[in-house]
Amino acid sequence: MTITNLKSSPHLFASTLSLIEKAFQYEKGHHFDVDFAPLMSESNHENCFVKLNTEGNVIAHIGFCKRTLNGHPIGMLGGIAVDERYRGEGHFQELMQEIISEHRGDVAFFLLWSDQEKLYKKFGFYLCGAQIELPQTGQKKEFKKVLLSSMTSNEKKQIKELYEQSFSKTYLSFNRTDDDWINIEKIHSSDLYIKVNQDAISDYFFMNKGQDLKGIIFEYGTTGNFQELIAELRAYGKVWSPLDLKIDSSEAQYQFLLSPGDPLLLSQFIKAYTNKLISIRDINLIKQEVYFDFNNEVLALEIEEFLRGIFGPAPFEEIGEIPPIFISGLDSI
Repeated sequence: MTITNLKSSPHLFASTLSLIEKAFQYEKGHHFDVDFAPLMSESNHENCFVKLNTEGNVIAHIGFCKRTLNGHPIGMLGGIAVDERYRGEGHFQELMQEIISEHRGDVAFFLLWSDQEKLYKKFGFYLCGAQIELPQTGQKKEFKKVLLSSMTSNEKKQIKELYEQSFSKTYLSFNRTDDDWINIEKIHSSDLYIKVNQDAISDYFFMNKGQDLKGIIFEYGTTGNFQELIAELRAYGKVWSPLDLKIDSSEAQYQFLLSPGDPLLLSQFIKAYTNKLISIRDINLIKQEVYFDFNNEVLALEIEEFLRGIFGPAPFEEIGEIPPIFISGLDSI
């Protein structure tokens, strides 16, 4: 059995996509490569790893996508699927270890989204981050539905500016290149709504994404008051936010599974993120401990406790108020 990628073996794309959609129980009319275009785009095929059986058929896939968060490299894993006829034979473990080993030195940490906490904890992933789900309520008003790919270049520029000056300033979110925005345009299973004021886009939001995020508003921006925008958006669907806005019956949930990458890159990220209050000295994977400097002291914590103290859901009070990490549904894989 061999491991390859879709760039080296482009003829395997259709069978790989079929495997993923079957594993995720995709319904007719929905398409994984549309919902998760940043992962499955041809430009990322070198990071779509597949394992083949002796006949050359795809039996497992794990995708890797490298992005930048606050100027630091982050790795995401997604599209994780194993042919049901080959489960329990160690193929997932081999492929997972291969990818993490290959990319650990390239990123500060890895992120993935799954409800299989016990499974991924074996690979050093821990539930971290927090997001609040605000229930739908209120009356719809001035937003209109549009198609991002059909907008003018000036309108697209306004959306990009709102993302950078509103959403990713309030929350710590991925830096987006022009190529990232091109991939976002391919996610036509997601709906974009805008509000226009004096011939300019003053507010926007994205909601829905195929089978993944039905009825969920997961990205939004405004030239006005951010909290007032969230209150207005609730008329259109459930709104996700990492901030506890103390609004009625909001529901908290973990945001992602996180695993340390390269110790130096992780230390650089955390030092910048905590405004130089915390600096990692060492990560002992055998003892599952982190040694770090804080307030002129050298402290030690279990990796899981340390990561949750940095990324939430219960961040260390001593690091003060810093923008919470929040990954838009357009970026998550």
